[in-house]
Amino acid sequence: MLRRHKDEWNGNERRLPASVLVVNDDHNACELLVRFLAQAGYRTAGASSDLEAIEKLHEELPRCVVLDMTTGGVGSSLAILDQIRSHADRRISSARVVLCASSPRNRSFSFESGADAFVVRPFHLDDLIEHVADVLDRPQEERARHRRDELVRHDER
Repeated sequence: MLRRHKDEWNGNERRLPASVLVVNDDHNACELLVRFLAQAGYRTAGASSDLEAIEKLHEELPRCVVLDMTTGGVGSSLAILDQIRSHADRRISSARVVLCASSPRNRSFSFESGADAFVVRPFHLDDLIEHVADVLDRPQEERARHRRDELVRHDER
């Protein structure tokens, strides 16, 4: 179970597995990703809509968010990413975000918008776990540089 917004921080949270919120508008795919990430050792929660995602962000305060909105395309995921990055509560705005999309075309815009990682669908579940682990392990002060490096690396192709 993730720490709820109203709960007091007791100092033990850093010793617990990281919390991950999966946002996917395909309920079955969302459940699959939630279960797989939980099996990999993360504390997980799922949301099947943008409204539910914002609600869960406030309630659960996850350290990482996996955005994989399939119906509205990458635009739906980017809208949620924008709400995360512009949020007044630093606990929400500083969450790591792994954005999943069906095409690599939006990779640059995703990094410019504040995504910490970009995964092209279809992906192997082990690759997703690796991206989640990477963004959670990356120190806060290196996140902006990583996004710039990713932009340069993919603009050169």
